[in-house]
Amino acid sequence: MPSEFWTRDVLEGSLKGAARRFLAWYRREFFSLFPPETVAWLTDRGDRQLILRAGERDLWCVDSRGAPLWGVTGDELASGSLEEALTRRDLARNAVRIGVEIDAGAFFIRRFDIPAAAAANLPKLLVSDIERKTPFKLADVIYGHTTAKHPTAPDKLRVSVWILRQDFLIASLQYAGLALADVAFVRPTGAQAQGDAAPVITLAAKTETSHLFRNLALGLCAATVVFAAIGVAATLWRQAALSEELDAKIQEASARAAKVRQVVDRASSESRLLSVLRTARRDGPLFADLWEETARILPDSAYVTDFRLSETKPNERALDIVGFASSAVGLPALFNKSPLFADAGLTAPITPDPREKREGFSLQAKLEAKKPEGRK
Repeated sequence: MPSEFWTRDVLEGSLKGAARRFLAWYRREFFSLFPPETVAWLTDRGDRQLILRAGERDLWCVDSRGAPLWGVTGDELASGSLEEALTRRDLARNAVRIGVEIDAGAFFIRRFDIPAAAAANLPKLLVSDIERKTPFKLADVIYGHTTAKHPTAPDKLRVSVWILRQDFLIASLQYAGLALADVAFVRPTGAQAQGDAAPVITLAAKTETSHLFRNLALGLCAATVVFAAIGVAATLWRQAALSEELDAKIQEASARAAKVRQVVDRASSESRLLSVLRTARRDGPLFADLWEETARILPDSAYVTDFRLSETKPNERALDIVGFASSAVGLPALFNKSPLFADAGLTAPITPDPREKREGFSLQAKLEAKKPEGRK
């Protein structure tokens, strides 16, 4: 019975209620030290989201579940400015992030697979994929992506790139009286109905509201005694553990120095390799480009048995091809028409093969050097 009395009436009753009343009194007395404007700033949560739906003119402030709380009408923006509309609601412009919701059907979606080990290079892969595999220019679009595990290959990732033409977004913003610089993010809507996960495409760096002053101001008085006790305990503990800590730091620093030395050596070798690869990429086409262009040039009745690059002269490379074709006489003319090859010719007599019922050929074509940038 006494135990129940202490638990129910003292700990859970009197002490709990007294602590709640003390905290409420402390908070009320603390805020009474500041002007009303400062109290409003201290209690402001910040980072509100104003959502504009494409095709509409009104901005809506939404809660964490996406439900609208209040709005800024298009007529209000047309008669003034966004800053003035937010000021009338006691909000600063840097405390509000504007997002645009656009139907998922307006996005061009491209999917491709990458090895899981290449996830760190995904930003570069996205840029390369947009420039080489889509009809869009990178400067004319905004894009985001989602990644998911490959359904059949556990060591691969499936990447979905969401691409939106920038002029479509600008037209929606102009209709609402906003500029592209006002928008912080774009997100597709209706993607869940199609079974796709949609990304949030960030256009501006998110400004984090600093709560350092608020936290320090609220906890300064209450933490004085706690910090004093922690300081005394920390001083006593550090005096006893200082020697052991110094030994551990010396060993750790030695291990880090050895790792840094290995990283520097590896970075130097990788830098040299990267320089060679960049020079090869700048001076001539890639091997994959040559393979793709050869496949495009050769007729369907021809196939290749030997495909290699050779250096006939300093700074001059050539492609050597050996294979079979129904008619090998016209192959040099086909290669000379390609922008990647020049001076194509047969390097050996044409030999009919009765087993293949085709003509064997050996062809060499010089690689055209890339033209300097800025010249046509």
